[in-house]
Amino acid sequence: MPQWDLIPSKSFNITTEFDQLTHVVIGTTRGYYRNPDRVEIVNTTQQFSFDAVDHPDSKQLDLELSKFCSILEEYGVQVYHPVLTPGSVQDQTRPRDIGFIIGDALVISNTQNQSRQKEFEGIRHLIAQWDGRIILIPDSIYLEGGDVIIDGHRIFIGSGQRSSVEAADFIKKNFDKDFDIIPMACKSTLDGEDILHLDCAFNVLGQGHVLIYPEAFVSVPKIIHEKYSWIEVTKSEASALATNVFSINPNTVVVRQNPQCERVNAILKQLGYNIIELVFDGVPATGGSFRCVTLPLRRIEIRK
Repeated sequence: MPQWDLIPSKSFNITTEFDQLTHVVIGTTRGYYRNPDRVEIVNTTQQFSFDAVDHPDSKQLDLELSKFCSILEEYGVQVYHPVLTPGSVQDQTRPRDIGFIIGDALVISNTQNQSRQKEFEGIRHLIAQWDGRIILIPDSIYLEGGDVIIDGHRIFIGSGQRSSVEAADFIKKNFDKDFDIIPMACKSTLDGEDILHLDCAFNVLGQGHVLIYPEAFVSVPKIIHEKYSWIEVTKSEASALATNVFSINPNTVVVRQNPQCERVNAILKQLGYNIIELVFDGVPATGGSFRCVTLPLRRIEIRK
């Protein structure tokens, strides 16, 4: 088994969504809904779940996250977890949105929801052990990691429920020399769509494919038509987070085992991907899936 942790120095390195993962932060259930009166409902899926008698509890979340971590570790990935944050934070299962890596830089998110604004404190001790630039998003702009998807020299930036239109210009200002910034505006609930983040309707895979629910977007950028092979998902499949998969390497993808995801998973298998299907229902009940519960710190290109 590869020992990715034996690198000379721990330096941030994320330039794709699918190169060989070596180090990642995975969400934790510590403090989950520890004070129900302070839970901030941040999307319609979470509202439905919160109102339900059988909404996911920490035991269910723990089981599903543990199985996911075990798979990553089987592939030699070093897994880290956040520590418990101050009392205002009621859910630390989705670290993707509180910060994200582009190249050798960590961008610390600015979140709209008050309950998430202290969430970064849970990983500050981990970040202090790594080398790389730190970029802060100004208070006037909102941007979360679910709205950032990277593929080589391209960075796709979503805007909509959680991230500002101005976020793309901010990323362009900070990364313009090395990357092409491609804005992707998501339709609003007024348009009949409920797209929480870009990765709820779009994702890039390691063999030149994209998972995409095209109706989610005001328009689909020309580059996506020209440079990628599409795996188009339906509205119901997008709602089940069939696009919110997680690549361990270019050929190995962790996907949700769910009736609404079966068709998409079968297509991925037919295309030659090594698909790992996991029952993952707890976090999706709050509006996220495999990509949301991960904050990759380092990936490396495996040359053949």
